[in-house]
Amino acid sequence: MALSRKRQPLYALQADVAVIPECAKKCVDLCIEDGLDGYWCGDNPNKGLGVLIRKPWRIARIGKPCNKWVVPLSIAGGPCDFLLVAVWATMIPGNSERSYIGQISEAVLQHPRWFAKNKVIIAGDFNSNTRWDGKRELHTHSGLVRQLEKHGLISTYHQFFSERQACETRQTYYQWHHREPAFHIDYIFIPKCWAAQMRNVEVGEYDAWSKLSDHVPLTVGMTHLGS
Repeated sequence: MALSRKRQPLYALQADVAVIPECAKKCVDLCIEDGLDGYWCGDNPNKGLGVLIRKPWRIARIGKPCNKWVVPLSIAGGPCDFLLVAVWATMIPGNSERSYIGQISEAVLQHPRWFAKNKVIIAGDFNSNTRWDGKRELHTHSGLVRQLEKHGLISTYHQFFSERQACETRQTYYQWHHREPAFHIDYIFIPKCWAAQMRNVEVGEYDAWSKLSDHVPLTVGMTHLGS
């Protein structure tokens, strides 16, 4: 929320690609005026899913949002083209199984073509963690991780820090902006063949970001993107 007053801390990250859940359309429009390429979707103009792209990268094509806010966008203009699946996993009223991780899992199952010809990055607020698998009957976080592994994708955080799902030592979400309780619920999945190109993975510090958001940024630095 209130992305317009947080633009400078965001720009300081120097991200080529940024997925920003819970932002207003007018805030994304301001970032576009600042020279970025951008996209926004949502059913509430004050709280939707935004994507910002730094030139020379650009959004070449936008697919239809599916299963609430799971959106495929073709990104071009850099060393190689790829498909970005931007995620803001939310509640779907009246359907607990399709809510949150359920909507991402369904989208992946329903769109095998995403992975057939594209290099795919899936990134955003998943609102999920393996620790909560037991609360769901069908779609689970662990199940989604296995689905993505079959498509050749890995979690950048877990690969870089050699940590297992549900054993994260760095949290991405601080409830009500308090230091506790805190959870790891934001993820960036990339093709496994790009793993060797990861220069760093960083999770924002609570003290630096807690006044701006209840989430901290998860960032991945790459030496380059191969084909």
